[in-house]
Amino acid sequence: MIPSTKVQEFVELVDRRFDRDHPESFWGLEAAFQGLVSDACVAQLMNTELERLLANPAYMGEWRPNQLVVHRGRAFALSIWLFEASRQYVHSTPFFAMYAPVGSQALNFARYELPADYRNEVFNPGIQIHSPSRGKVAPGEVLKLQSERYVYDFQIETPVVVAKLTTSAFHSMEWLFNKETGYAWQANDSEITATQLRVAAYILGKLADPSSVEPLKQLTAHAHHAVRWAAVQSLGRINRSAAVEKLRQSLTDPHPHVRRAAAKTLAQMKEG
Repeated sequence: MIPSTKVQEFVELVDRRFDRDHPESFWGLEAAFQGLVSDACVAQLMNTELERLLANPAYMGEWRPNQLVVHRGRAFALSIWLFEASRQYVHSTPFFAMYAPVGSQALNFARYELPADYRNEVFNPGIQIHSPSRGKVAPGEVLKLQSERYVYDFQIETPVVVAKLTTSAFHSMEWLFNKETGYAWQANDSEITATQLRVAAYILGKLADPSSVEPLKQLTAHAHHAVRWAAVQSLGRINRSAAVEKLRQSLTDPHPHVRRAAAKTLAQMKEG
């Protein structure tokens, strides 16, 4: 979408000040973000979108479920969300973020400190969060989501409109914690591209066409461990020798889950 002048000025400011190689620079944008969402800017953006939707039934815009993406840049995104209901699980945030409720409703939350043995890239169901502190963010105030140390649970009784400024993901996984026990339940890819690559690798393995060997070999060097492993598994369905080569390389993979799975798979192949 084409942002208003005020939004455009803010985007240019973020581009100048935020350095992804120095993530702490993100927090220096708090005052500018608070200034952006403290006036009628959000209403103006929604008015413009409403006019476009009414004028053109085919217009899709930058809408996602429950959100309007105002701007998606090189390393950050600005969006307007409608928080309608509390989530079933407590979700970690694999990015840095600032949330600012707009309108008349405050945003209630519980904040849990992550334990010292938490490693985002290695899922461990034995990790537990407990004893949350609770807080409230009033309209016009800003909550800084410090994802290196905490996970947050937003407690929604009445729908809340929230302006969000988020960085791109710094962590590969989004963890979900059980609200009753506090234990980790599962971990998902933090970025949709990783999921897409895993699904593509799985489909290529099912099709088992020899032309897919080289593309899958390239995926075995991907930064995300789950993508690497999906590629090795699919190689095994197409070209056994290529798969064995990559499995042997995977024995020294930086991720412990990939190393263990490679060793187990090679042992099973020998037995077979």
